[in-house]
Amino acid sequence: MSRRNKSLLAIVEVLFIGTGFLREFVFLNWNEQMRVAYYHSPDPHVAPSMQWLGSLSYDTLYWIKWPLTLIFSIAFATFTLLAVHLTFHDKKYNRIALLSYAAVFVTSFLFFGFGWLFGAREAFYEIARFLAGLIETPAMLIILMATFMIHRRL
Repeated sequence: MSRRNKSLLAIVEVLFIGTGFLREFVFLNWNEQMRVAYYHSPDPHVAPSMQWLGSLSYDTLYWIKWPLTLIFSIAFATFTLLAVHLTFHDKKYNRIALLSYAAVFVTSFLFFGFGWLFGAREAFYEIARFLAGLIETPAMLIILMATFMIHRRL
């Protein structure tokens, strides 16, 4: 791998980590505000920069989490595609990575929808949340990079 690609890969890693911390900050505060709204708690522990969430209803907070999940998933997918491209320079691997992210997101959304349709939101939400978590963390990047490295050696 060239020095330029190594430098670019390091930048992608920093962006991945920074986005991970941003995602964690946003969702921790988002979930805290949801707790406050749901239980009508007088003691919110929401960061000052996120206190504007207090003007939103519980239902609004709940439903906006899916677009937020999609936004962060797209960011992580983009960083993964860049890392795969810089490491392997193989369009086939980029397509596999993109399809993997899309498949996991759609599957997560389907589990969420099935739970909603069949009145089993709690049970299906756990599965949907787990799958969404795969594409909002380095987990997919690690799985894909390891898979591609093994494939290259075969």
